[in-house]
Amino acid sequence: MSNGHTGRRVRLLSTALAAALLAATGAAAQDAPAVNAEIRIAAQPLDSAIDALASQTGLVIVAPGPLLDGLRSASVSGVSEPFEALGILLRGTNLGYRVTADGAVVIEPLTAQPSREIRENEVEAIQVTGTRVDPLNQLQTEATDSLTGLSRSLLETPRSASRVSEITIDRFGMEDVDDLLAAVPGTFTASFFGVPGNLNVRGTLADTYFQGFKRIENRGNFSSNLSAAAYVEVLRGPSSPIYGPGKVGGLLNFIPRTARDGVDGRYVDAVTGSVTVSGGSHDRRVVSGEVAIPAGQGGFHLFGEFEDSGSYYNFIEPEHTNIQATYVSDLGRNWSVELNAMYFDESGQIQTPGWNRVTQALIDDGTYITGRDTDLQDIDGDGYLSYSEIDAAVGASWGLSNLRQIKEFGGANRPEFALDTGVGTTTLDGSHIFADPGDYNDSETLTGYASLAHEADNGNRFAVEIFRDHIENQRYNSFGFGADYDATAIELRGSYSFHTGMGENVRADSVVGAAYRTHEAQQYESFLSGYIALDRRDLSQGPTATDRIALPRDASGEIIWDSRHDMEWNSQAVFAVSDITLFQRLSVLAGLRYDHFDVEAINTGATVFGTANTLVSDSDGATTWSLSVRYETPFGLTPYITYAEPRALESTQTGGVSVGTIESGLYISPSELREVGVKFSLLDGNLFGGLAYYEQHRRQADMFGNIDGTTAEGFEAEVHWLATDNLAFIGSATIQQTRVDAPGAGNGEYLQVRPDLFGVDPVAGYGGTFAFNNAGYFADLADGYELNTIPETVLSLFGTYTTDPFSYGGHDMLAGITAGATYVSETGGIMTGDIELPAYTLARMSGFLEVGAFTVSANIDNLFDERYFTPSAEVYKEVAVMPGLPRIFRINLSYDF
Repeated sequence: MSNGHTGRRVRLLSTALAAALLAATGAAAQDAPAVNAEIRIAAQPLDSAIDALASQTGLVIVAPGPLLDGLRSASVSGVSEPFEALGILLRGTNLGYRVTADGAVVIEPLTAQPSREIRENEVEAIQVTGTRVDPLNQLQTEATDSLTGLSRSLLETPRSASRVSEITIDRFGMEDVDDLLAAVPGTFTASFFGVPGNLNVRGTLADTYFQGFKRIENRGNFSSNLSAAAYVEVLRGPSSPIYGPGKVGGLLNFIPRTARDGVDGRYVDAVTGSVTVSGGSHDRRVVSGEVAIPAGQGGFHLFGEFEDSGSYYNFIEPEHTNIQATYVSDLGRNWSVELNAMYFDESGQIQTPGWNRVTQALIDDGTYITGRDTDLQDIDGDGYLSYSEIDAAVGASWGLSNLRQIKEFGGANRPEFALDTGVGTTTLDGSHIFADPGDYNDSETLTGYASLAHEADNGNRFAVEIFRDHIENQRYNSFGFGADYDATAIELRGSYSFHTGMGENVRADSVVGAAYRTHEAQQYESFLSGYIALDRRDLSQGPTATDRIALPRDASGEIIWDSRHDMEWNSQAVFAVSDITLFQRLSVLAGLRYDHFDVEAINTGATVFGTANTLVSDSDGATTWSLSVRYETPFGLTPYITYAEPRALESTQTGGVSVGTIESGLYISPSELREVGVKFSLLDGNLFGGLAYYEQHRRQADMFGNIDGTTAEGFEAEVHWLATDNLAFIGSATIQQTRVDAPGAGNGEYLQVRPDLFGVDPVAGYGGTFAFNNAGYFADLADGYELNTIPETVLSLFGTYTTDPFSYGGHDMLAGITAGATYVSETGGIMTGDIELPAYTLARMSGFLEVGAFTVSANIDNLFDERYFTPSAEVYKEVAVMPGLPRIFRINLSYDF
């Protein structure tokens, strides 16, 4: 085939045909002009990229078609030497090239021997050398379309973003989203009752996506497990307009494993797989396995993981089943299909606030105030305090418990709250947290994705995608909280990607499309009536009948829920994104989306503040837009600036929209982002990273119509350096501040507080609960306050050394070690003169040894057994804290086939 006037690329069916075609094109190849101008090629399918290189340089490039199928190229800019550009295009593909006597370039596997016909004409063999071996896929040169919606590498993405590969997840021993802190800036997550659900990015709870589709909210419902991921991406700021109205702060996008072989996108050509068993500290027991099966021009991939483990913490015994199946295939005539399904079932990972009765002495040296309150008695002897048994001691007002005292309503201490038995102090071990054998947190999720796409010969692409996410969660915590969640989200999206241009100086890559999403949620909870008491339990003694609070039940045994929200919403959307490149270096990325929302909800609970037993509904539209400008310099730096105004639904724990939010008209939440940064690729591409400064604002509204806006600013840095073929480093830094905007007197978030903030000695008040209904009632908070549950500084540095392959005792071997540490500055609550959780540094180390088909590896977390604490999120940040894990080790044995 011919591209332009002089550039040609030949796709071969046989080596005999190759020789004939080389002879036919030899004269033109020898006469190909030298290239002095800059070569610019966007990340795209490798065959298209090679066509572009041939067109721009006049090279004759011979490439067997099957070698290129499914592969994508890196991007090329600031390069004028053709062979350097070709080397960049072939990075990570396991392909190399040779130049024949006729001047033609032959692409072939690096391990392949040239055919006899071509060898006879060969003058020299050329090996691609510019970029070093990248064992952890750190340079992240591959294109992705799940950050901006266009096929762009991280270098070309004008946003602060990170990609964490499967092998990095493995080497760092990452198991859930909280572990991403070691490699991804801006991702510290305060403890949401001890369950790593949604990631926190830039001080705001982020959205979780699957294949570019937003999943249902996961605020501690279940662990966000990373084991089935081919890689994960973290984008700071809002999502692309293509992927829906996302909250400012950030998102995590989960990309499942498939039958594509590694990051180069090729399909497996033989049945492959692995089986892994893992054991370690605190009765860790995990078994996992995967298998990839070729099927025509594609294949199946199955993954399964099963855990039945103990835990450092008392009464936490995590069990989960994770099963994932995918099918990817080229159907012929440029059609392709992908099907994904992921099932996750978890129990034993119960929610816990961690330590109660928090004082500075408890944090500094473990000194814990002991004692129990016996004024409340388990009269019927069932092992729990019922609502009526609590009312017998402290009474009730308008159906609400007097166990909870609200400052705005004249709340004060009562004599029944005093600790009267076993009062004193002791040293509390970190494993003794607020948990009970009767507590449960059972979750089941099923996530599915399907796409059908057609890519025309000119690179234009049409795709239809459908996504479904379903979650069921039932939980009970013996301090008095229970919930039953059931939610389903379905989204259909159609998109068309195309390329346009005006001469050589103006070109654009664009995507337009439409989407429809529907969401149904049942959210039943018990907490509004106030029968909750966190500090009643003496953790040094464990749970007793006088600190377990049972959920009320009717005559048939059904739970009587305080709130019973049944919610439904749907949206219809259109979107457009375009990346316009001017004069080869300057690019403008613009995005626009319009959503029309229809929302409705009803609350039929027993304790309703506001409208009860009445369906409320509303509809409204929202426009999201973003604009980015980047400039690719000839010396490896790409500065950029981004401004965005996203609009997103203000959703509940199940992704629904509550009655109060609809009635207040606050269900569409505005946000704003300003970001300026620079990406860099230096030292022949062996040093990659980015720096960014951001300012963001987000308005939040709770289910009662209270508004809590947050304003954040910060600096982020991420560096990946391949120092040698064997030695690599990853570093990240975050300096940030998140403030809650001035709620005004009597406004703001609900907040439980220590008894001393009511002027009560803790020993005299730990039997009850003290709270501000609105944080702004406390004068020090009315004008805004810093969210100290987010550390101001997080620094991380890790190094990996991987040996060259070697032989010992007749066995082929490979070995490696990864070590590093993460520093987290001090944290705390939000009150003036609050308790301070000290800064800490957590070191990790892992190593592996491959012997033929077997691999043994080991991970050690908290290598130096550092004592540390994680602050609690949301309503308990003043009264609870999660003690950190001690030194933990894991040993894994894998067999590959």
